[in-house]
Amino acid sequence: MKFFLLFISLASLAQNNPLNIKINSVNYNDSLANRRVYQINYQIENTSNNDVQFFLNPNSLIAQAASSMTLFTVYKMYRNGVYDAMDGPFYEKNFAEQDDVEDMKDFNSPTATALLVKLQEKYKKLKDDYVADYKKNGGLNSDEQWIFKNQKLLQSIVTLQPGQTKNFTIKTSWRRNRYFKIADNEYYLDEKDKFEIQLQLILNKSDRNAELSATEFLKIKSNPNFIEGTFTSNRSEISFN
Repeated sequence: MKFFLLFISLASLAQNNPLNIKINSVNYNDSLANRRVYQINYQIENTSNNDVQFFLNPNSLIAQAASSMTLFTVYKMYRNGVYDAMDGPFYEKNFAEQDDVEDMKDFNSPTATALLVKLQEKYKKLKDDYVADYKKNGGLNSDEQWIFKNQKLLQSIVTLQPGQTKNFTIKTSWRRNRYFKIADNEYYLDEKDKFEIQLQLILNKSDRNAELSATEFLKIKSNPNFIEGTFTSNRSEISFN
C-alpha cells in the first residue's frame, strides 16, 4: 500500500512538473582583451506524456532581479552557497550584434557609422517582413509596432514532444568589471569568492493578451499543454578569477 501511494505521489509530481531544466556545462575563453566570453550549455526535457509548448527565447539570459514578463532564460547567482540578488554581471541581448555595438570606442568613427547604418537597415527589413507576412496571412491589425511584437512572440514558441530533450546554448560576456552599480545597488565580484549560476524558466501565457489577438490569446490560454510556471535548474560553478 505504501509503495502504491509513493508511486501515485511520484506520478502526480511528474505531471505537475512537466519540464526538467539542467545545466550541462559552463565554459569560457579569454581570447578577447575587453571581455570574457562564456558559453552555458543546458537542456530542457519534457517529462510528461503530452506535447508541451511555451514562450521562450532560449539563447539569451536575464538576471532574475530584472526578469518581469521576460521571454529570456533567467539566471540567479550564488556567492559562497548563498543566493545573491544581483542584477548582473550578465545582461540580455536584444539583437545578435549587441556585443559589437557595445565594443565600440568611438560611435562617430566611419566603421561605427557604417555598422549602425547596416543594423538599422537589417532590423527595419525584419520588421517590414513581419508586417508583410502578418498581412499576407489575413491579419487585421494596422499597428506595425504591435504586429512586430506579436510576430516575435509567436515565433518564440518552443514545442517539445513527450520525453523529448532539446539542448540550448547561451553565449554571454563579462566585461571584467568587478564592481558595478545598478540604480542604488552596488555589487562586487571578489575573486576569492565561489560563484555558481542557476537557470530558471519563468514561463507565462496568462498575461500575454496585449501582444496577441483575442483569438490567439483564447486558443493559447485554454490549451492545458501550453504551459506556464517556474522551472529551476541545478547550480553550476562559474569563474570570475
